[in-house]
Formats: sequence, structure tokens, C-alpha cells
Amino acid sequence: MTEQSYAHESVAWAKQRLDDLDTIISEVEKSSANLKESARKEADRALARLQESQVNLRRFYDGLRTEADAVKRSTQEVQSAIEAEWVNVESAFQSFLSAAGDQADTVRDVVAARAQAQRRSWEASLTALRKQATEIVDKARGEFDAAIKRLSDETEKFQSRIGEVKDAGDQSWNAVKSGLAEARAVHDRTIQKIKEALSKLL
Repeated sequence: MTEQSYAHESVAWAKQRLDDLDTIISEVEKSSANLKESARKEADRALARLQESQVNLRRFYDGLRTEADAVKRSTQEVQSAIEAEWVNVESAFQSFLSAAGDQADTVRDVVAARAQAQRRSWEASLTALRKQATEIVDKARGEFDAAIKRLSDETEKFQSRIGEVKDAGDQSWNAVKSGLAEARAVHDRTIQKIKEALSKLL
């Protein structure tokens, strides 16, 4: 894989993270108004942390875009910084969910919106990768389509689980949150396998 290609993929990955965070913040802001006073203070602190992470991620993303032609090492450093900041995003998001825990509708709406945003982001990512794969070589198509199908199946399973537990309580929503994390892990592994398959061809 060329350095330019790697930088481009890193910019796309950072944009996915930023879009995901923008969706989280938007839903948290909308949902916070419905929280009880005791939960609202914790939710406001979590929202402030999310907004701080948004500023940091946007700065990292802008820097990554500016230096997309720089060496692979610089891209990896920025990507590591984004991953480190993402830990804070996830922590703040979990704090919000904990604060809103007794209000299943609020939690459901936020988690469902995040899942939908991630799915759109993943689909955009997969579409771009599909285009790149078809331009590179027809030989890669078989392996790529198999990976896409696995990811689509996992995404469909996750979406059906969201539908099954729409009216469920906190325990079921914990299962949905766990499923969302699983789906992200499957997505990340699938994308990595696709990248590896394409890099072997180059």
C-alpha cells in the first residue's frame, strides 16, 4: 500500500470517527433536556467532555487532512492520537448513558442514532473500498465480496437486535450496547482484512 493511499484511508477513518462523535453529541444534546435534574448534572459533564473531544478530534482531523501527503509515520502518530482521544469519547459516552440509565427511551434513542450513524459511515467506507478494489484488480473481488457479506450479515443481525429490544429495559440495552461494540469490532477486523488483501496485490 502506498503512503498516499494509507494517508487517504487514515483521513477517511478519522472522518468516520468525527461523524460518529458529531452524531453522539447531537443526540446527547437533544436527550439531555429530558433527563431528571440529578442525572442532568452528570449528563452535562459528559456532554462537556464529548464537546472537548470533538474540538480535539476536529483539530487532529484537520491536521491529518493538511498533511495527507506526509510520510506514513506522521499519519500513524496522528492516528494514535485519535485512538487515544477516542478512549475519552467512549468514556464520556458511557458516563452519559449511565447518567440517563433510568430513562430507557433516552438511552435507546441515543444508542440507535449512534448505530445508524455508524452503519452509514461503514457503508460509505465500504463503498469507497469497493471502488478501489474494482479499479485495482478483478482477482481481489472474490475475497472482498466475501468480507463485505460477512460485515453486512453482522450489521443486519445487529439491526434486528435493535428492533427486538425497542421496548426492553436496561439489561437488554446493555446487550444492545455490547452488540454495537461487537459490530464495530467486526467492522474494524473486516476493513483490516480488506486492506491486507489489497496491499498484497500492490
